[in-house]
Amino acid sequence: MENIISIVKKDLKEIAQKFNISKDPIVEINKNNIDSHFSTTLALMSAKELKQNPVQLAENIKHELLQKDYYDQIEIAGPGFINIKLKTELLSTTIKNITTLKEAYGKNENKNKIINIEYVSANPTGFLHVGHARNAVTGSVLEEVLKFDGYEVQTEFYTNDAGNQINILAVTVFVHYLWALGIEAEKPANTYGGTFYDDLANIMIQKYGDKFKNLTFTETAISDEETHQIFRKEAVQHFLAEIKQQLKDFGVVIDHYSSEQEMYDTNQIEKLLKEYKEKNATYEADGALWLKTTEFGDDKDRVLVKKDGSLTYIVPDLATHNIRIQRTHADVLINIWGGDHHGYIPRMRAGLQLLGHNPDILEIEMVQMVRLIKDGKEYKMSKRKGTAVWLVDIMEMVGKDALRYMLASKSSSSHMDLDLDLVQQKNATNPVYYAQYATARCHSILNQADQKNIKANLNVSNLLSNKKEVELLLTLDNFNQVIQMSAKNRAPQLICEYIQTVCKQFHSYYADTKILDENDVPTSEARLGLVLSVLQVLTNAFNIIGVSALETM
Repeated sequence: MENIISIVKKDLKEIAQKFNISKDPIVEINKNNIDSHFSTTLALMSAKELKQNPVQLAENIKHELLQKDYYDQIEIAGPGFINIKLKTELLSTTIKNITTLKEAYGKNENKNKIINIEYVSANPTGFLHVGHARNAVTGSVLEEVLKFDGYEVQTEFYTNDAGNQINILAVTVFVHYLWALGIEAEKPANTYGGTFYDDLANIMIQKYGDKFKNLTFTETAISDEETHQIFRKEAVQHFLAEIKQQLKDFGVVIDHYSSEQEMYDTNQIEKLLKEYKEKNATYEADGALWLKTTEFGDDKDRVLVKKDGSLTYIVPDLATHNIRIQRTHADVLINIWGGDHHGYIPRMRAGLQLLGHNPDILEIEMVQMVRLIKDGKEYKMSKRKGTAVWLVDIMEMVGKDALRYMLASKSSSSHMDLDLDLVQQKNATNPVYYAQYATARCHSILNQADQKNIKANLNVSNLLSNKKEVELLLTLDNFNQVIQMSAKNRAPQLICEYIQTVCKQFHSYYADTKILDENDVPTSEARLGLVLSVLQVLTNAFNIIGVSALETM
């Protein structure tokens, strides 16, 4: 089913071809109280190309448009703007489109392309914090937007389970294990903080008893290597399971979990270094092995293997991306990374090019810091102690829906202040409440209609003609354009902006209009169709951002 804006664009495209205009027509919804629905700058953009007066060209375009019987009025404004007003009957077909397609409304055609998104990828060393939460929302909403826009989407989580942070984790858990046995031990300065290590310590006691009680430790190692490996493995498994559960509770399920340790165990690092050598992409200097990343735009070549034989951070990253490209057959890989990784991008792209991959296959979306505000000042407290405010704490405080909505509502590339008091307000100042109140209001109207035995009219109608009805119809019709823009720009926040626009228009319409009038049943039936359409579109948009469309408040 074609939406209205697509019909207008199609008509203008046919006219452009007829007049030998090379530019694609741009069509926008008119605002600022202009008495028309759409505007186009096609004449202004094309006059120079055709060597014509833009006003005369606009008149010619107007003449062609009026050959179609669904255009009500075409006006030429200023130096050649074309303002387009449609007949109410065509506008009302939006209701038919929405109520026929239902949960599929807004979806775009299958693009036969695969996009693989890697997101969250938190170290399995503890609970998820608010930064991980923002990354999780950015990734999961982008996943749904891209699916709506016709892409096949795969998701994955890269587990950093091989570095020194896992040695520190093992020691952290071991100290808590000793404490749980009643043994005094001084925790090294650089180990992790949080009372949730006590839970794992008690599990270790249930499983192994006190058999490790006489061992000693340093900051990065337990004195017995076999025991150290036990604590490493148990801790990684425990916290990875905890992370998966916390993500699930937050409305995030990731398809594939890859492991850095597994790459070492299957000799993928050696294979990568060998492949670079065979491609003449490396050289030795100052006792180190270097990668020729400057050949593909990096500001300097990068060390792969240091003088002491240890690997730099980029080596496992390049290896896992190489494997990911081969395993997924994706057309695009998207990584959602913290803002501090910005300088890392050129060397990653260069490293992949040196393996023969298209550098454009890799996109990086940055997620900036979130600062929590409570009682007007920064909030840093956590019931579970440690150095961060944990996701589980914030969800207990404000709920999944409120947290997901607010984290999705602002561009992830911008720093964010999240006011915890605001999102608990039950009034219009809270955008989450304001949005959910709109779906609850729709349900309330539908229930009242049932009681009055008024049925929605979903067919073509000329009864939805007041300004606020037309405004809503145009906005609802524009949903799939918003999806396209959100997907193209990797901008999930556009969905929240759209939700706020629909809700603002609907609440205003409700305040000004008697939707159910037993003295005018035909108009009530048409308006009920509009209410059903608002509810469906909001529900679809809410599903994309992983928030509940409430029936009651």
